Amino acid sequence: MLSDAIKNAFNKKNNRGWDKWPHLYVFIDLHDVIIPGTYTRNNDGRLLYPYAEEVLCRMSANKKFCLVLWTSSHKDSINDILAWLGSYGISFDYVNENPEVKSTDLLNVEKKPYFDLIFEDKAGFVGETDWKVIKDTLEELNEW
Repeated sequence: MLSDAIKNAFNKKNNRGWDKWPHLYVFIDLHDVIIPGTYTRNNDGRLLYPYAEEVLCRMSANKKFCLVLWTSSHKDSINDILAWLGSYGISFDYVNENPEVKSTDLLNVEKKPYFDLIFEDKAGFVGETDWKVIKDTLEELNEW
């Protein structure tokens, strides 16, 4: 399912051309997606899930991707988590928004930001296993 979603997102972008929006917009939740939920304000004892570091580093470095940290973390904790992820070479373009895609006469993104993919545990993402699926799928698509 996740592999199909990734393939479909790339197919849509390739079939429509990359020039309308130059990126594949990927919204990525923090807790239980990048790190196991620690249920502490400062994410004490945080660890990256297997393959998350490799995939996120490669996505961060690839201009085809625009990464958005999609989190309900307390605003005081977000800068700390961004710095921590940055120490691994993982960077996000935005937090909880996609200002690159504006509303049009056919698209209203005032309250629901536009994304091509969302990695969210509440949408079925499994941090323990899905990063490997993403890695394998992007390798299969020659997107590394």
